[in-house]
Amino acid sequence: MEPIKIVARCTNGTVIKGFTQDFSPNKDRFHVVPVDKRSGGTIEVFVSRLKAIFVVRDFNGNPQYKEGKPL
Repeated sequence: MEPIKIVARCTNGTVIKGFTQDFSPNKDRFHVVPVDKRSGGTIEVFVSRLKAIFVVRDFNGNPQYKEGKPL
């Protein structure tokens, strides 16, 4: 399986950006290679501690984006 780029937001406010190959919502945990430690170790992330997980194209985002609430 090819690594996918993800951004994970945890319930404690932590944001993890990196690559994973073993994410599944049916498992209780998965592993992330952080984007800043591409050659090094992994972080074990527990699905129960996630608020959200996003599959992304890149890690830059759009700093000018402003979410508009409908009136």
